[in-house]
Amino acid sequence: MTHAVDAVDAAAIALGDRLWIPDGEEKTLGQAFLARRDALDPLLLPGMPASRDPQGWVTQHVLWLEAVASLTARVRDQWYPHLPTSHMTALVSAYADQAAVAGPLADHLRERWAAERPEPLTQEQVTWWEEWHLPAAQREQLDAVTHRLVVIGSVVVAAVTGAWHSG
Repeated sequence: MTHAVDAVDAAAIALGDRLWIPDGEEKTLGQAFLARRDALDPLLLPGMPASRDPQGWVTQHVLWLEAVASLTARVRDQWYPHLPTSHMTALVSAYADQAAVAGPLADHLRERWAAERPEPLTQEQVTWWEEWHLPAAQREQLDAVTHRLVVIGSVVVAAVTGAWHSG
């Protein structure tokens, strides 16, 4: 089975084949994106207790995706005039677009939480609330989005660090 080559595939292929060797500005863009993304703190809904699970609540991940989409779009928009045809700009743009799918879900979760916030806020009640408002099909979609973001992020890291060159 074949698939169309998208901007992420094109960047990864060009990097691997040494057809794209990121220059200083491209590396600076990638570093700025990674640093800002990695500096984002976990987000909770108002009154939501921290999860005992090291991975946190699924809701936290949705809110983080929404925040990272906005942040990444700002980084892309800041750098686009300097690097309009760069693979790095395409990667950052793809990351922003992929993460943006969480926006409507984040809005929905905020609305439902405000209307139904469980009292008292026990771990078990929050778990039940998430299971009700984030059914398995949505969680699978979030997993697919997250997987794609890992792939895109890995290409950015390889471009920034030069890991593509050591192969």
